[in-house]
Amino acid sequence: MKSPRFDIDLDKHYKATVVIACPACGHENRHHLASLQPDSTLVCVCGSDISLTAYGLQSAHDKAAAIKAAYHINAA
Repeated sequence: MKSPRFDIDLDKHYKATVVIACPACGHENRHHLASLQPDSTLVCVCGSDISLTAYGLQSAHDKAAAIKAAYHINAA
């Protein structure tokens, strides 16, 4: 199964939020990165199931770390 497209946002407390695009409708679903587990199913507003594989989740953590490093934010 192909991982859905996602992007990373940081909130004002520098906590990472993953923005996952639904493969069916394109709706952007936002979830705190720390609360996601590999292969756990999220449900989009259109009813489609969305999940990130362990590889996709690790990629999201890596992107969040890279963003924090680029802005010289200490990982917390």
